[in-house]
Amino acid sequence: MKKFTIAFIAVILLLPVLFTGCSKTDNSDSTSGKDSLNKITSITQTQSMDTGSITYTGLRIGDSTEIYGTGNFDYRDSLETYHRGYSIPRDSVYKVYNIKAFEKLNFLIKKYPTRPGPYLDRGNHFQNIKMYREAIEDYNKYIQLNSKNHSAYMNRGNAYERLKIYDSAMTDYNKTLELKPNDTIANFNKGNIHDIRGEFELAVKEYDTVLIKDRHLAKGYYNRGTSYANLRNFQAAIRDWEEAIKLNPIYEAELRARINRVRPLIK
Repeated sequence: MKKFTIAFIAVILLLPVLFTGCSKTDNSDSTSGKDSLNKITSITQTQSMDTGSITYTGLRIGDSTEIYGTGNFDYRDSLETYHRGYSIPRDSVYKVYNIKAFEKLNFLIKKYPTRPGPYLDRGNHFQNIKMYREAIEDYNKYIQLNSKNHSAYMNRGNAYERLKIYDSAMTDYNKTLELKPNDTIANFNKGNIHDIRGEFELAVKEYDTVLIKDRHLAKGYYNRGTSYANLRNFQAAIRDWEEAIKLNPIYEAELRARINRVRPLIK
């Protein structure tokens, strides 16, 4: 009886194998419940992500940290942040590819292709991860649908500037000023481009305009002083740097060292 029971159990256990074969269990879906953070951070340069009508490859998860005074304008900045001086490093939210935001914007663009807003928002998200060409594509579409928003030209100009396409950046900053004549940062950015090109006299003129619009902007004196120094007008440079320090003491250590270096060069 004992032998019969053992044999019966053995037959029962073998039935699934006889009818289904020795197939391997499929665990391909076992990771589908992983949290979204793991999905976001798993994106690499060799993967691609559908961001709308085009599939982009080589996405980079990056930080948009810039140091004011040496770095370029960041489209998220305002005149208020310029008055602070140096930036607080952007080392948190912009380091992660914001996949949820893209999913939402892609959906809106697909459903409402003639609504301009999502194109501007998605362009800004592309700037957050330093995908400037893709940002420009979205700004272009936004401007086709709404050509009267100065912010779109400012943001696109910033993207062009980061790509060192300075003529296009200048055109967009000029359009910004056409739509918003009292914009201070557009003049500041134009001055910055003139500095990069070595056009220091033109840079000084732009910073003159900046300081007419806002005479308390320490960063304007900082940059104009640097342009004067490049023109070897050290007396004017020192005057501007002293004013920058007075308005924003955060520049003291850096500019005091510069002042001490150039003062002996005054004839």
